[in-house]
Amino acid sequence: MPARSFDVVIVGGGPAGCAAGLSLRSHAPALAVAILEASDSTAPRIGETLPPPARGMLIHLGVWEAFQSQGHREVHGTSAAWGGPESHDNDFLFAARGNGWHLDRAAFDAMLAAEAERHGVSLLRPARLASAGREGAGWRLRLAGGPEVNARFVIDATGAAAAFARRQGARFLAADRLTGFARFYEGSEGGDPRTLVEAFADGWWYTSGLPGGRRIAACLTDADLARRLRLRDSAEWSRLLDATDRVREALRGAQPQGDVIVRATPSRRLEPVTGDDWLAVGDAAAVFDPLSSSGILKALRSGIFAGYAIGDRLTQGDVRGLERYRRLGKEEFASYSALRARHYAAERRWPENAFWRRRCVNEVSTE
Repeated sequence: MPARSFDVVIVGGGPAGCAAGLSLRSHAPALAVAILEASDSTAPRIGETLPPPARGMLIHLGVWEAFQSQGHREVHGTSAAWGGPESHDNDFLFAARGNGWHLDRAAFDAMLAAEAERHGVSLLRPARLASAGREGAGWRLRLAGGPEVNARFVIDATGAAAAFARRQGARFLAADRLTGFARFYEGSEGGDPRTLVEAFADGWWYTSGLPGGRRIAACLTDADLARRLRLRDSAEWSRLLDATDRVREALRGAQPQGDVIVRATPSRRLEPVTGDDWLAVGDAAAVFDPLSSSGILKALRSGIFAGYAIGDRLTQGDVRGLERYRRLGKEEFASYSALRARHYAAERRWPENAFWRRRCVNEVSTE
């Protein structure tokens, strides 16, 4: 089968990849764009919080009405037991941008992919990248069990793996080894839908109400501490959950569904984030602590900016957008890191415990 050719190929069809595709189709409609997605978007996905500013981005991408039709769960604030046993509320009620949402992530991701396709992006699924190499002025991508694909420009939207960018020599600069251990629950329709955060001696917990009476609960700690706590084991995970106050109460009467799901969630950024006719977006470009509740927002924003930068590069030969993208990524991560440090410094109950002690120093490693 002959290779298919596109101007831009996006490896990964999550929020960042779809936002990049939608942005490209809007900003540079003459370009042929394809998304390679390995999954069918039906598996449970972690990362369910969409804060109020996302509304403007969804409108900008032209998917607001499709989003509204899905019936995601509106929330009007968060609550955190942080820095002391008492909970402190942060309500969106008087915020200019209104409420946020807790998502059915599989449905949200599927909607974005469908909207990208409706706007003219070629969605190739299932399509798993096997290898990539330069050929002439572009790229030749070989798919596992499928045809080859040619591209003038490649976007890495493979999430925290940054699979394409790391093959090009990019590396992560990491500030920690935070890892999340999550479970889904059924039967909590009457619970508080807000995100509830609760610190403990070795990290922190959160739970959020999801559409359809479901909840998610997760324990966040460093990878080495998680091994000591045996958090992969459902019984040990539940034992630690029983030691919480707010999170345990929010799950009263709910039943766990499935095993513990493990996701690495370290604070880190990719260096470099762009290269020879390639660019990384979303978690492939930088990963933020889930405490920020901004992972999807960051993914959408980076995809939009990438679309403009790549459109200018391919249609006008203007590389200034790519240079701005690189600079803004570093500035955004620096601003986030300062805010992260201040937030963790506000919790002083366990200064001698490894998890909290590590966040009082600036430890950076290269992956």
